[in-house]
Amino acid sequence: MSSRRLLRLAAAGTVAVALCSLAAVSAQAVEPSAKKPKTQPVTIYLTRHGETMLNALERVQGWSDSPLTEDGREVAEQLGAGLAEAGIEFEAAYSADMVRHWETVSLALDEAGYDGEAVRDGRLREIAFGKYEGGDGLEMWNDIAVELGYAHAGELFGDPEFDMGVALDAMARLNEGSGLTAETSAEVAGRALAALEDIAAKQSKKGGEVLVVSSGITIMAALGALGADLSEVVAGIENGAVSELVYRNGEWTVRTVNDLSYVEAGSD
Repeated sequence: MSSRRLLRLAAAGTVAVALCSLAAVSAQAVEPSAKKPKTQPVTIYLTRHGETMLNALERVQGWSDSPLTEDGREVAEQLGAGLAEAGIEFEAAYSADMVRHWETVSLALDEAGYDGEAVRDGRLREIAFGKYEGGDGLEMWNDIAVELGYAHAGELFGDPEFDMGVALDAMARLNEGSGLTAETSAEVAGRALAALEDIAAKQSKKGGEVLVVSSGITIMAALGALGADLSEVVAGIENGAVSELVYRNGEWTVRTVNDLSYVEAGSD
């Protein structure tokens, strides 16, 4: 199995995250006549960036960065064209704070006819891989496999009970003492969901549609935290794929996952 295939399969694992319940506001703190602020539904088009140079070279790419390849730029443009063809008019746009995310969101918005500029949010970036950043992907996954008691990465991914969250937590353990940032599955899920909550709550004052560009594992983590069915995502989130989320009255609904129809429509 190629290192590229291993990485794509790894992105398809389930990311487990525990979400804390919010404390209820005391009834005495609210006037009997007080009304909740009126909010409008928000639709978020959560999208993975286009292919990058490090993707093409099968290198580990978390907090490390590289520009889009020619194919990656084309996919970003096709995404924007497909969204425009579908009649989607964005009220706002956000992206993670790295080159690959910014290039993707900028190219897509140009094709979609959006006049504004996206807002960068570091909480939307990919998981941090610590000492493995920029290194060979297969080597990292072999290390993780051995840490979990397997002979090699192929055996790890061949286990029907493979758990992506457990694997990522093993990666974080392997980084102990390195002095470099390496995140657990819960950490990446927590920050990604917090960013989406903030974006949706802000936009809900007037409602509308929002484009958000992030990375593969981060998107999987956020979707998992929202209770999405990821069983059909057998090769990870595709470059340019859209997962459509609706935020209404503080509640989330996942409409679609890993949808390439906009890219396909924009390529015609």
